[in-house]
Amino acid sequence: MTPFEVYRDYLALRNHFNSDSYNYFKYQGKSRGGADSFNTRKDKFFFEKVAKHKDPHNFILANFVHNPKSWIRDMAYSEDAERIYQEWLKRKESLTYVVKNDLEKLQFPFDSNFIIKNNQHSYVLSLYLGGRITIETICVLSNVVECIPYWDKQMKDDFVWQQTRTLIKKYTPFIRYDSAKMKEILLDFFSDAG
Repeated sequence: MTPFEVYRDYLALRNHFNSDSYNYFKYQGKSRGGADSFNTRKDKFFFEKVAKHKDPHNFILANFVHNPKSWIRDMAYSEDAERIYQEWLKRKESLTYVVKNDLEKLQFPFDSNFIIKNNQHSYVLSLYLGGRITIETICVLSNVVECIPYWDKQMKDDFVWQQTRTLIKKYTPFIRYDSAKMKEILLDFFSDAG
């Protein structure tokens, strides 16, 4: 990618993760940033640095998943940004393994992981918020189980849930997996262990 392409992709991903109205897929990763505005930016060298990365798009994506408010300067010269990318890449490349490992942390019966009692977060959401399961697992589970409408009703005034919901909704389309296979993994795990 050229520095200008990195700039456009950065803007599109930033808008996707920080705006309710922008959808990266609907607008095919396009943004309003033009060459003139790019050439007059004082931080152009950050985009030039990221353009030298072996995988600029996924590098930026991984960092926005980690922190939707990330800035290009934080990505360009940060060892943390590269570590975040490497960890994200491992999870992406072994998604089924990651989900299976995270399933080990759930409780029985299966439904009890998603129920909200006494205005507390559900068990599975607490595991995610506590860093015990990955964002990918919570995205897959919430998509397969279709629990977000229920959680929305139960936690409509919960600020933490609203932020988490946005991240789940915005990140899920980037995760590539076979939904039928994931359902089968869930059914097998809970029927074998239960």
